[in-house]
Amino acid sequence: MSRSILTVAMLILLTASAAFAASDPSYSPGVSVDTVPFYPDGQYNDAVPKPDNFFEHAIGQWPHRYAEMVAYLKVLDTACERVSLQKHGESYEGRDLYNVFISSPANIQKLGTIRKWIDQLADPRQPLTADELDKLVANTPAVAWLGYSVHGEEISGVDAAIQLIYQLAAGTDPATMSILDSVVVIVDPSQNPDGRERYLSMLQSYQSAVPNYNQNAMQHNGVWPWGRANHYLFDLNRDWILLRQKETVSRVATLSKWHPQIVVDGHEMGSNATFLFSPPREPINHNIPNQYMKWMKVFADDQAAAFDKRAWSYYTGEWHEQWYPGYASAWPTYSGGIGILYEMAGVDGKFVKQQDDYLLSYHEAVNKHFTSSLANLATLVANKRAILKDYYETRRQIVDKGRQTKLAYLFKPDRDELKTKRFIESLTGQGIEVSRATADFKVASALNSHGTKKDQATFPEGTYIISTAQPMGALAKGVLEFDPRLSLDFLKEERREIEKHNDTRMYEVSAWSPALAYDMDAWQTTSTISAPTESVTEVEMSGGKLFNPEAQFGFVVDMVGEKTNRMLVQLFQNDLIVRASEKAFTIEGRQFVPGSLVLLKRGNRDDMPQTLANLASEIGLDIFGVNSGNSSQGSLLGAPTFRLLRKPKVGILAGNGIDYTSFGALWYAMDQELEIPHSLVNLDWLHEIDLSQYNVLVAPSSWGPFFTHIGEGGGAKIKEFVEDGGTLICMGNSAVWATDSARGISQVRLRRQVLDKLAEYDLGVSRERQAEAPVIDTMAIYHPDKVAVEGKEEEKVSNPGLEKTKEADEWARKFHPRGVIMKATLDTEDWLAFGMGESVPVMVYSQNVFMAKGPVKTTARFADVNDLRFSGLLWPEARQRWANTAYTTRERKGKGQIILFADDPDMRAYFYGSRQLFVNALLYGPGMGSRFDGPYD
Repeated sequence: MSRSILTVAMLILLTASAAFAASDPSYSPGVSVDTVPFYPDGQYNDAVPKPDNFFEHAIGQWPHRYAEMVAYLKVLDTACERVSLQKHGESYEGRDLYNVFISSPANIQKLGTIRKWIDQLADPRQPLTADELDKLVANTPAVAWLGYSVHGEEISGVDAAIQLIYQLAAGTDPATMSILDSVVVIVDPSQNPDGRERYLSMLQSYQSAVPNYNQNAMQHNGVWPWGRANHYLFDLNRDWILLRQKETVSRVATLSKWHPQIVVDGHEMGSNATFLFSPPREPINHNIPNQYMKWMKVFADDQAAAFDKRAWSYYTGEWHEQWYPGYASAWPTYSGGIGILYEMAGVDGKFVKQQDDYLLSYHEAVNKHFTSSLANLATLVANKRAILKDYYETRRQIVDKGRQTKLAYLFKPDRDELKTKRFIESLTGQGIEVSRATADFKVASALNSHGTKKDQATFPEGTYIISTAQPMGALAKGVLEFDPRLSLDFLKEERREIEKHNDTRMYEVSAWSPALAYDMDAWQTTSTISAPTESVTEVEMSGGKLFNPEAQFGFVVDMVGEKTNRMLVQLFQNDLIVRASEKAFTIEGRQFVPGSLVLLKRGNRDDMPQTLANLASEIGLDIFGVNSGNSSQGSLLGAPTFRLLRKPKVGILAGNGIDYTSFGALWYAMDQELEIPHSLVNLDWLHEIDLSQYNVLVAPSSWGPFFTHIGEGGGAKIKEFVEDGGTLICMGNSAVWATDSARGISQVRLRRQVLDKLAEYDLGVSRERQAEAPVIDTMAIYHPDKVAVEGKEEEKVSNPGLEKTKEADEWARKFHPRGVIMKATLDTEDWLAFGMGESVPVMVYSQNVFMAKGPVKTTARFADVNDLRFSGLLWPEARQRWANTAYTTRERKGKGQIILFADDPDMRAYFYGSRQLFVNALLYGPGMGSRFDGPYD
């Protein structure tokens, strides 16, 4: 483009921007809105392009699109020597993710050297003398990471980031220059571009020509699934310790590489609020070092002073607690960083009217983020040396404490290699050091994740070891601790909140242990570990091979978990005929567990061996050719216990009313991990859709009652689908809908519906257990005349009084589990439990207790009252109410079947233990649990 054309284009853009600004009430003194400028009396380098000259809208008038922002950042990267734009990853929708490094030109030129200096402060195992430390903190810039809008619909943070980047790139005033000299600022300007773009498209679609200030209008809300979550509808601000989404993986890699001293996480909250910032209130996780709260007071006071100067309202604490370590503002605090949360009242457009009729502008929302960020950076500059010293000392204390306590976490090798790989790499991805034993070893004493202590415990070669004697030791403990305990003071506070206000002081789950969620054979010890080890950065899995490709009879694949799941999907995709064994068997010297796959040569394609060889290599799973169907133990391969499987044709309900987090975890598992073909079925159109094209229908949990979203017509269609041979999988509130006797779907009932029949359900549980371990009375069989006839106690059904039972149940519901990991015992003979052990940890956040008895099959049942809790806050009332109730059930309905889960089986896509139940329902269900004679062949 010629210079003259460019000049004209810039003039047009400037004129348009000026006209837009003049017409915008936020820039008009006659309108009662906040008009505080971003940076009064600012001084700038005119050679650096101004945002208001680049964008169609001035900063603070209307949210900017991601592509616009990236284009501007690339211009700054070229035009300004203070700025270095670096890609750190990619979103699931293919958008590049960027870090913007901003500092003095001298600092930008030596970023590599600065990172080496920061590495010295971050790893105190190479000790520094007092003089060396003083010199290092004097010469080393502090590092600040500022991330915005991890929730895509919390939009003002991104525009504040643009304004902040410009301020630091172009500002020439003394305060800005001091930040550049003393700090390497890393800005992640849009942590969730996929969610943001989805949401901005909605705002654009529903934008009105006539201004709208009603915060409840679609102009300010959009539609399902809104924009909070990323492409797979994950809440990325819960993913920092889980690393289940690739946006989080690359983001955490940045922080692990640069060890920032402060981490800012910019959010929004309800439109009627003001502005919240850290510090949090209790409960604060006990693994967070003490220096965090000391410095948090300093930062909060300075931020409050900046707000006071502008007459802006604000608050701290209140609902903001810091128990769960998986937030952006919490994660860095475990390793010496200072995490700071911002929560600004949301505007979602240009203006919203608050309850007091104040017109809150988007400009004000952006400005509060911007002003807060500068205030925090100024505090860091003013205290740089002390903060860097504290950072070093805190990490040294973490290492020393780990050495003193000798606390370490041990994870035995698991049959499911792929699950183990994901678990271990979720730790190494956070910078947590992991080693692996290269020989068997013993420890004097160890405690496992189920609470069982063992003396002289033996661990095999390949055991993974995470010592807390490392700079990330407090984080490792915070993440891996099996059962963190809330303080007595907070328990009293929480109990009072429940009893008096029927509410909770817990903002997040009370338990999260990945060791339990992945169902690992996990242990902790404070005994000395004497074992040769090697460092682990990634987990290498064993390869796969087809053995005996010329086999005469067929081929067998063992059930090892995730690899077998992936293999089965690919066998279906290649249209091979597959059977699954209901029982263990041994053939040609090899043992195979229930759920193992058998492919007979007869009936399958001639090229099947080559296909199997390719799949064995690709998936890393051995396949064994057999020359005979004559098992040495267990059923012969032609027995009816080898069940013919059907290719799943999956529909998953989506749309208005569905809990998108429940949906997202299941969608991610099917699309990214299993790679199983599936259709997203719009709930609003369900009454018109031909469901015969599916043989599996998944109903995630819903927001509120499922019936209000599905309606009579949709419910009738689902019932017909099941009766015609389909497999219906429901969880959470969709399972509640299925239990309603008026729907005629399931025979399972909610506890509160059958309070007058509790004794009958207790009897059902008693008979289940009796069947597992029957007691034989030979006298009663052969000599009945010598046995006194007495009524069995278990057959007596009594009712203590329905009104009292209702009252007790209503009271107990107040204390329901709020993110508690509980134990579910499994019927290991049932196909839904293929690849699993005798019990599994499950996450529960619900009031709904499910009751089941014969003929319903209860595959997973909550444990006895004294064996129920693995981790988290479970009040005694909840123990009594949930003990021995149903977690997973299946039952026949016509030609089809219904499978219910009491809560989400794959919460946040990391509960691999209970997820296996769901995957088995998907992959084995159409063949194992339904009768087909028509459209499902």
